This record gives sequence, structure tokens and C-alpha cells, in this order.
Amino acid sequence: MNIRIPNGKSRLMVVEGKEDQEFFIQLATHLKVIGGWPLQIEQLDGKGNFKEFLLALTRHPRFGQLATIGIVRDADFGTNAFQSVRDTILSANEVSPRKLSVPERVLELAQGTPKTGVLILPSGGREGMIENLIMDVFDEDPVAKCVDEYVKCLRKEGQSVLKARLPKARLRTFITGKNIGEDAEGDDSDRQYLSDVFHMSWWKPEFWNHPAFNPAKDFLRQLLAD
Repeated sequence: MNIRIPNGKSRLMVVEGKEDQEFFIQLATHLKVIGGWPLQIEQLDGKGNFKEFLLALTRHPRFGQLATIGIVRDADFGTNAFQSVRDTILSANEVSPRKLSVPERVLELAQGTPKTGVLILPSGGREGMIENLIMDVFDEDPVAKCVDEYVKCLRKEGQSVLKARLPKARLRTFITGKNIGEDAEGDDSDRQYLSDVFHMSWWKPEFWNHPAFNPAKDFLRQLLAD
């Protein structure tokens, strides 16, 4: 597994996929903590690769330069995501010569070299995914209300709506609704994924001030603290 720890980067954030990676890159850019700061954001290409990633990470020649490691994953549905992260770290520690510290609570750095912290999204003990977090920002947007009516219609007509697939479908449907309006510009209509949202003409910088993003901001700042 190819893991990048550039020289001089002493903080590592590990996220599930490229869309989560883009979210945190954009958030870190907004907070002005990405350019020139010692933060590297790497993605697993799926949480099923987490143990393999940890084993490769502890064997990386620059592992010793890391001061903190932040792990971010979705809560998903009907599972204890935080305990799953802990179990994977413990399992990797059994076979790795260099051990990672194991956090006792979400958003709390476990002491060690490096320190290790975990953030579960959408946070606050909620089930769901990072897509839920993004849609929190648009809770009062008329298009979001139309999307929810569309989902209600599907259920009314007897169509199966799987809870585990709904967050991504809801966001993509919302994006489609926004992209057929007068606020859309340029190539907005060619974009349909979470990672595209932050590049839409209708995405406003002030959206980053929404309270839904506060736990993610706090986690970033915690990783970067001395």
C-alpha cells in the first residue's frame, strides 16, 4: 500500500475515501491550516483497507516523524464505528513491531508516540455518513425539502429505500436539483458527487461557518496543536 508521508509532515489524517479527503482538504484550506502546515491527509480507498493501511503505516520509514494521527470514518448504521476503529488498531498492534496508541473516547487524543485520535461522522452520536453532514448545511434549502418529498413518494409507491444508501442518494438528488436552477453555472451540471459540491458555483464560503462542521474543525485543530 502506497502511503505518503512527505518530509516535514508531522500530522497525518486518515479518511475513508477520496470524497472525505476532498472535504477535509477544503475545510483545512478554509481554516488556513493546509498550506505550509505539517498536515498530510491520506485516504484508505474504503474502510475495509484500514488494517492493511495501519500495518503499512507503522512500517513506513517516516513513521517516526509523526506526532499525531487522526482517524476519520462514518458512523454508518447499526454498528459501533468507534469500537470498530479501536478493534482494528488493537488487531494491527498484535502483529506490528511499532504500536499505535488506542483512544478511549471519540475526539480525544490517546497519549503515545504518535498520539492517536478518532472522529466519527456525522458526529454527535448520530448514525449516518459524511453526506448527512453536508446535507445539514442545506437543511432549510427548498431543494432539500423537494428531495425529501421525492423520497416520501418513492416509499408511498412501494419502492425500497435502503437506509444505508439513502445519504448518498439524497445528496446526489440535491445536487441535481441545484444544477438545473439559475444559480448553477459553467460545468456544474457535469458534477454529482460530494467532492464536487465545494467547487459548485452555488457553494458559498460562508457555508463553512455552519455549526455542523464544528466537530471536524475542532478535530483538525486538535491534530495541529503542539
